Amino acid sequence: MADVTVQSPRRAESVPHTSNGDGPIPSLTGDIRHLVPKLGLRNYWYPAIGAKRVGKRNPVQLTMLGDVVCLFRGTNGEVAAIQDVCPHRGALFSEGTCHWQGTVTCPYHGWVYDEHGKNVAVLGEGPDSGVQGKVGTEAKVYPTRTLKGVVFIWMGEDNPAPIEEDVPEEFFDPDTRIFFNDTIYWKTNWEVGLENSMDAHVNYLHRDHLQAMLGNPTFMPRGASGSKVAFTGNGFKSLTKTPDNPPQDIYPELGWKWPKHRLRKFWSWIFNPFFKATSVPPSPTESERWTTGHRLPGMFRAGVVPVGSLEREPRPRGGGLFGLYTRWTVPVEDWLTRVWYFHSTKPSNSIVSAWYWLLYWTNYRWLTEYNFSQQDMSVMENLRYDWPEKLSGTDAEVVQWRRLVVTKHFGGRNAEFEHRLPVVTDSDGS
Repeated sequence: MADVTVQSPRRAESVPHTSNGDGPIPSLTGDIRHLVPKLGLRNYWYPAIGAKRVGKRNPVQLTMLGDVVCLFRGTNGEVAAIQDVCPHRGALFSEGTCHWQGTVTCPYHGWVYDEHGKNVAVLGEGPDSGVQGKVGTEAKVYPTRTLKGVVFIWMGEDNPAPIEEDVPEEFFDPDTRIFFNDTIYWKTNWEVGLENSMDAHVNYLHRDHLQAMLGNPTFMPRGASGSKVAFTGNGFKSLTKTPDNPPQDIYPELGWKWPKHRLRKFWSWIFNPFFKATSVPPSPTESERWTTGHRLPGMFRAGVVPVGSLEREPRPRGGGLFGLYTRWTVPVEDWLTRVWYFHSTKPSNSIVSAWYWLLYWTNYRWLTEYNFSQQDMSVMENLRYDWPEKLSGTDAEVVQWRRLVVTKHFGGRNAEFEHRLPVVTDSDGS
């Protein structure tokens, strides 16, 4: 068995909500953090695993939204998923073997299951087994779809929604190349991890990430992605413009300057050409549904260049952004999150594609996903999400996002979200 889940820290929390929606929506006023589902929104598609990590003979165990799932190859070679508990006596399928393509065999009594969750043979009892195929012995099946080398799983109880509603459009573009990382775990709740990208922390917490130290003459621009937002139907898009900031902020009553010095201006001009030369342009977006911002069920997108934009040249961007950047927080347990990183670009030819591959694996994978983003984890691991909050105006998107998640959790994925925000759609031409 290959187990790709790490252990979460022990943390006292209330029992997670298990609503599947289609019910009454509670009041969305005040502090509603306790209503946010600890294990995420069920009736959505989520990235599960890189397809290459699932072999032909050995099944793989993976925990998704609290469910323990067994992954193996189906009859057509695609990755299939069923519950990782044999209905017979509770042994783990992931500790068994795939003797025949499209099946997985329980290691205890040899019950063989296919990708449809049917018990097709019982090796321990022979061909005449009376329980083989018997109604009631089925295993739960999780629908899957493999796109760009990533296996997506439908985690709902209802019939799957069209995957195009939950998975960004670049996964369906044959000319787009997507680099991804599915090996990072954060010891925090998925919602805490996602809210991290909605506020004004960047220019302070990330002031010393490598690209900021070498390539920026002063601190990163102030401003928050969430101070003014519009609703896109599946999340929020920032309407905040990055302000022109002075090289130092002055606090006259305190006699302070921030940053305390401007020494970086003496070397930033040396490194800026490198970051500009190695910057990789994002693949263009076709719809407002997938532009920058936060989207259900739990992703943040940045570095977006919409179709029709005049901005086409590569440019250095904050956090070492590489292509069109998506960070997707997938719940594993209450306080353990698998953090996916996707970088989408559209190389013009095979040579450019090889150049992007080299840049990603030698520079930007580490720069973006570890040097920059692990600074976030360093704070969130001990963050007290149960403590009373005193919110700022730059936390506006945090408030709206929580309201949206609670609405979808209790009312279902098609529940109408009540709000007074601007609405941005493709017909707006924005």
